[in-house]
Formats: sequence, structure tokens, C-alpha cells
Amino acid sequence: STQSTWERRASIANIYLSVSRMLRFLCLLAFLAACSSKEQDIQTAHLLVLKSSDKFDAVAGRNLTISINVFNIGKSPAFEVEIDDTLFPIEGVDEVEGPKMAKVDKILPGANFTHSYVVAPLTPGELITHAAQVVYRLEPKSEESKTVYSNTLPVLPVLTSAEFDRKNTKHYKEWFIFFVLSLIPVGLPGCMYHMAQTKLAALDKLQRKK
Repeated sequence: STQSTWERRASIANIYLSVSRMLRFLCLLAFLAACSSKEQDIQTAHLLVLKSSDKFDAVAGRNLTISINVFNIGKSPAFEVEIDDTLFPIEGVDEVEGPKMAKVDKILPGANFTHSYVVAPLTPGELITHAAQVVYRLEPKSEESKTVYSNTLPVLPVLTSAEFDRKNTKHYKEWFIFFVLSLIPVGLPGCMYHMAQTKLAALDKLQRKK
């Protein structure tokens, strides 16, 4: 069914986004790897770009924050860094806050820059995103530039508010029913044992009176 498909895709998105949050650590490993590369590569800037969202499930009419994290794992500053995420879907999405483009004059070695913007899907369905593009220069005002791309997000299911609430509810009623039913196989034998002991005690008293 459509709901089960969304739930499967949401599970995949959960795993994917959880792993993507570890890329900050992987960036450090990439930096160490860069240090062991050729001397020419060591002396230049090198950018890694991570694209992420703040939610595993998108909800129609609710805000979704998209972040573009740019890491300089090289040995030199990156100049005139331009972030472009305008390939992000426009149809069916409301732009709530912030532009999809940003520019920073310089990112120093070992530093990072984060640009975020907020959107809101308008209708249930699926939200397909694309990689963000980052252009930078190795020298200030140089005519030559380099271009790198971010990762792409998995297909995000866009749920209705009711579907989201149902999926994330704590199910107190169901747990209470389960607790009551679980008492039956334990409590019924206990009640029967207690009744038997009461009857035996009553019979014992009658025999003693005789």
C-alpha cells in the first residue's frame, strides 16, 4: 500500500540520515588522507559538501530545514565560495525562509561553513532532491574555479499530519490493552490458586470443629 511504501522509505531515510551525520568524522579522516597525498594537492584548498535535513519524514504544511555544510579539508583557503541549491524542487514546495544560494568570501583550512534554508511541502507524496553545487577559487579573484557537489538526500516521503501523528504516537491505549491481556495468563492461575487455598482452609476449619 501507499502508506507502507512511505514507511519503508522513511526507514531508509532514517538510516541514511543517521549515517550522513557521521560524515563530520569522515571529513577528518579525509583530511588525514589528504595529508598523505601529493604535495601539490596538500597545498591547495579542497572542499567536501554535506547536504542534510532536520527531519526523517516530511509533513505537508510543516517546515523542513535543509542544510548545506561545506568543509575545507585542504591546506589553503578556498576563496569566493558560492553555494547553489536551486535545483531543489519548486513545484509543490513553499519557500518559508532563506535563499537557496549563498556566498562566503573565504573558508580557511580546517574550517567549515553552513548555509540553511526552510521549506514546507504543500501536498502529501514524495520529495525528491538533487545535489547542491559549490564553486570556489584557489586564489582571490582568479579566473579559474573548481566545482564540487554534495550528496543527494534519499526520497523523502511527505505525510499528512494525521499519518505523521499516527506513526509517531506513543500508543498508550494499545499498550494498556496489551498490559491487561498479559495479566490474564498470569493472574488467572493465581486467582484459581487463591480460591483453592481458601476452600481448603474452610474445609480444614469444619473438620476441626467436628
